[in-house]
Amino acid sequence: MRGWMMLGLLVVSTLAHAGGVGAVRKQVEMSLLVKGEISVDATGKVADFSIDRPDELPPGVVTFVQAQVPAWTFEPMEVEGKAVAVRNRMRMLAVAKKDDAGGYEIRLQAVSFHPLKEDAGFEVVSDKMDPPRYPAALARAGASGTVFLLLKIGRDGTVKNAFAEQVNLRSLGTANVMTRMRESFAESAVSAARQWTFTPPRQGPLASAEYWTVRTNVDYLLDLNTFQYGKWVAYVPGPRQTADWVDQELVRKSPEALAGGETQLLADGGLRLLTPVGGDS
Repeated sequence: MRGWMMLGLLVVSTLAHAGGVGAVRKQVEMSLLVKGEISVDATGKVADFSIDRPDELPPGVVTFVQAQVPAWTFEPMEVEGKAVAVRNRMRMLAVAKKDDAGGYEIRLQAVSFHPLKEDAGFEVVSDKMDPPRYPAALARAGASGTVFLLLKIGRDGTVKNAFAEQVNLRSLGTANVMTRMRESFAESAVSAARQWTFTPPRQGPLASAEYWTVRTNVDYLLDLNTFQYGKWVAYVPGPRQTADWVDQELVRKSPEALAGGETQLLADGGLRLLTPVGGDS
């Protein structure tokens, strides 16, 4: 989809005295989070879906999502060996990027699904997640960004390992400057995450696991109004990395549909989308 967004709507701040940012500027993307619900029948086909507050979203995004979702197919959900229908909450991250013709192309970068109701004791639940300190040098420079984390949660609920999976920046600089920014944000987030605590699953098939892997994110914001539903946010995506303790199939999907410190337990099971989505590897 091209031509329905105005160039002046979004700006990624450029750090003072940072020259040579032209090549980096070409990497800028714009993302918008879309929330809703979806019903999937016993055969894995979409029965119906809804979009939250569609009047607050750009019309082009609503049209795009409405064209994509009905064609999705899922692995049928089973309960005690019998295929069943299911309804889930869903999050979709729409991403737009300028193309060579001067227009914009849009894709779904990430999609995640969550039960409407989660029974107590079956999930990893956060107990203490004190926010990290904002790196002083980056705050003075006006830099902001988001760190996506993978956490290894032990049976006692403490964080045994923390890993920065991806760091997206909302500030431009040279490649070297941006590498240092990513490293500083990642170090801050990982240091704080090692002090967090969680309550592990106490019942269900996951309760006996040796450890659990949780995905979450930390936003470093100078403007608390950066994330508003229905508004595009400009950023430069960072490279994806993964931790050696994680099943690669569990981290196949992009983490970017997470928002606002949401935590997601990475485990087999749940609603599984079979149709390829733009950002999935």
